[in-house]
Amino acid sequence: MAEPSAQDDFAKLTADLATLRADVAKLAETLAAVARSESEAMGAAVRDRVRTRAAQASATATGLLDEGAAALDDAKARAQSLGNDVTAAIERNPLGAVAAALGIGFLVGLLTRGRD
Repeated sequence: MAEPSAQDDFAKLTADLATLRADVAKLAETLAAVARSESEAMGAAVRDRVRTRAAQASATATGLLDEGAAALDDAKARAQSLGNDVTAAIERNPLGAVAAALGIGFLVGLLTRGRD
């Protein structure tokens, strides 16, 4: 068997390097495709989570708004009822109401006057 010459070795080495370059290029393309795919999947997962959290926040805000409106309506009804009760008490006993108002005014005056 004949010994390979330097040119044959160089030709084989050149062919092997060309094959290696092609393999590395394919590997780079595959890695880029995998990275794109993973990036798109992660982006979709993040978008889904953001949409879910936004929907939950909206539902919570709506629930709180409804509860606040109900509390406001309840407070208005109680204030109206209290006003009606006070009006009825004044109509039943006008002199007592005047005396109570004078007493309250006197107490407020005592509490707010300056000390000399």
